[in-house]
Amino acid sequence: MPTGIVGGTAGFGFGLALRAAKFGEDVWIGSRTKEKAEAAAKSVIERVPGAKVNGAENAEVTAMSTIVLVTVPFPGAADTYKAIAPNIKEGVVVIDCIVPLASEVGGKPTRMLGVWEGSAAQQARGILGRKVPMASGFHTIMAAALEDLDADINTDVLICGDSEAKERAQLVVEMLPGARMVDCGPLENARILEPLTALIIGLNRRYKVHKPGAGIKITGIPGFDSLDDG
Repeated sequence: MPTGIVGGTAGFGFGLALRAAKFGEDVWIGSRTKEKAEAAAKSVIERVPGAKVNGAENAEVTAMSTIVLVTVPFPGAADTYKAIAPNIKEGVVVIDCIVPLASEVGGKPTRMLGVWEGSAAQQARGILGRKVPMASGFHTIMAAALEDLDADINTDVLICGDSEAKERAQLVVEMLPGARMVDCGPLENARILEPLTALIIGLNRRYKVHKPGAGIKITGIPGFDSLDDG
């Protein structure tokens, strides 16, 4: 499953690239510049010898992938989606991992920016349209946890979106040892999930939790077999 990570040169996106590479996936790391993406791919191979990783500009990464995870900072999200939209082929799903944290415009990381559409994921949907299957999630996993390849991801991964995209997101969750996907309904619920990042950051600070950071567990649900949009 060729996995593209748009914005995968640092932080959360780079951590996802490491995990996908260790799992044995064909990984494409995207950036606005090819040189930066290639440098990140080289760094992944240094940590995961033999990994199948390439670096390229975001548009090329999108064209080469069957699943595209978008992890860019929120201020550049709209421009990024406009740039990659023409390269999204039929059958490709997009998973939006963006959180509009106030820290990205000089504010506090425990506060959120207001998004007219309701969430970063809904803004992306407005750009891509409804023909592209979309999901939103992975907001409660910290980058440090992903980059520690010896550590399990001991948290539930909350995913909302279209059924097809959620099914593909499940495959990504399976790349993360110790993680479990929870289906959180349609994409509009991203407005609830995205602020959880700010909450987790606040908890880590309050309780002085370092790597891998705090997480979330959903209790009382007997199984996670259903992936319906209801």
